[in-house]
Amino acid sequence: MIRRRLITLITGLLALMLVLGACSPLLPTEGPVGTSAPESGEELTYAPLAQPPQTGATAEQIVDGFIRAGAGAQDDYAIARQFMSPDAARDWRPDARTVVYSSEPPVLASGENSWSVPFQVDSVVDGAGILTRLPEDSTEVMDFTLEEIEGEWRITDAPDGTMLIDGSFQQVFQAHTLYFFDPQLRYAVPDQRWFLNRPGISSEIVSALLAGPAPYLEPAVISAFDDGVELERASVPVDEGTAAVDLSPEGVEDAEPAERALMQEQLDLALTSLTRINDVEITVAQRELDIPLESELAEAEQLRIQVAPEVDSTQVGIEDGTLRRQNDQVTLSIGSLPDISELDPQAPAVPGSASDEVFAFLNGEGNQLYHLRPERAEDLVLEANNLTRPSMDNYGWTWTASSEGDNATVHALAYDESLEPSSAEVSADWLEDRTITSLRIAQDGARAAVILDDDGERDLYVAGVIRDSSGIPRGLGQPMRLETTVELEEVRWQGPDALYVWASSDQETMTPERVTLTGANRADSPLLGLLNISVGEGQQKVFAETVDVPFQNLSGDTWVALEEIEVRDLAFPG
Repeated sequence: MIRRRLITLITGLLALMLVLGACSPLLPTEGPVGTSAPESGEELTYAPLAQPPQTGATAEQIVDGFIRAGAGAQDDYAIARQFMSPDAARDWRPDARTVVYSSEPPVLASGENSWSVPFQVDSVVDGAGILTRLPEDSTEVMDFTLEEIEGEWRITDAPDGTMLIDGSFQQVFQAHTLYFFDPQLRYAVPDQRWFLNRPGISSEIVSALLAGPAPYLEPAVISAFDDGVELERASVPVDEGTAAVDLSPEGVEDAEPAERALMQEQLDLALTSLTRINDVEITVAQRELDIPLESELAEAEQLRIQVAPEVDSTQVGIEDGTLRRQNDQVTLSIGSLPDISELDPQAPAVPGSASDEVFAFLNGEGNQLYHLRPERAEDLVLEANNLTRPSMDNYGWTWTASSEGDNATVHALAYDESLEPSSAEVSADWLEDRTITSLRIAQDGARAAVILDDDGERDLYVAGVIRDSSGIPRGLGQPMRLETTVELEEVRWQGPDALYVWASSDQETMTPERVTLTGANRADSPLLGLLNISVGEGQQKVFAETVDVPFQNLSGDTWVALEEIEVRDLAFPG
């Protein structure tokens, strides 16, 4: 099954590239984010109970009451259905989506027995739990039809889904992370979703997992489960800390031992973060599925999947035209490197994992990319205009983007000298007529964070990284946009679901912002003359460089300068 998925993924790449090349660019102006993400768990708390319709209520009051009752998911929205005629209550599908709005809307008469409600929409959660943040000032008008039934107004036609004001959404929904895998089964790739915090959340999580990854991740990851695998039993009961997942036979009962082990791994990752689940038991049509122990698998089939990989705490920077290492407050020399001072090096990079010591950097003009190793002359690997700071992934590739006019090109250059070809131009149709100011690859290698400039308007995006079977980059999938509140120029990964963004300035005060994939953003204290922020995946410390102070770290909400350190342009591995 894993092999079938890999073959499908790989053989589909050429077709996908043709499609990408043939399609006109489609860049989303909206993307999955939220506001404040509660921790995953199954506390099963609710917003205040919804109020049923009152005798003699006007049509406007019935519509308003129905909207408010969307916060009450108890008993399959029994209170909300009381505002509807029996037929409408039967047909209404509250789980189709949830519209999150920011302010109380008016209920306006729009015709005979019809009313309209214009919502100021912040975001929309679809039936799979994928939250999409909409552009500021987005509106959606929803129409309702009512009639008098036995002297009382009732809704006879309403849009599927619920409508929640932002405060109620934070009470009723919770963020939860699903996991899929990179094609080489080295990393678990997170996929953030939002689910109703109610009994049965475990079955919703499993159903969403079986349905596959979010669209932006789909071309970059694989699942242990083939398309079409479903829950045989709709519920996922939990007894004494063990969740019982009963799956349909097709695509599961004939799976190889290694494939079954991967199924167990994926379900464990999805469910054991819930506070009351410690173990997951998989059955097929209520028959126990044999899951092999790791020791029972061949060496090549044993799972060594990393979840939330962390980079080393030692950074690389530049002092007096020479690369240095910086471990917190300790500056370290790097032995046997050639003299590169005449190149005026900038923007150094180092991979999170590599078989030998290798670095990357740009020249002072920003139009040449070099690889650098001890006891060897520097290797010029790319010449192009307006190169972004290099990002070195864990698959042997250094990434950068160049710009010519209003068009960007993404480049991947092999720092692993055993790889062929030694370079790859990465396809992304949505880059047409746009430039990239920053490009960073996550430690899992399956996601790229990009600051995109579209005629002066800049946004932060995350896109799936499409690779072939040997890990060679081939393309970037359609991206999702993340909400930000500060000026943008640079981005860095700080964790599997967190990034830092900022814009540099020699003279002005600039504000860095921590951005999460669930939307729990935080603007840090502003800095005068901000040049660089260095953060690393799994590293809690945040360092900043300004024109006057090369090295300072964030302590609480205060930047603390360490003036004795002279290393500049620091970067964590990645």
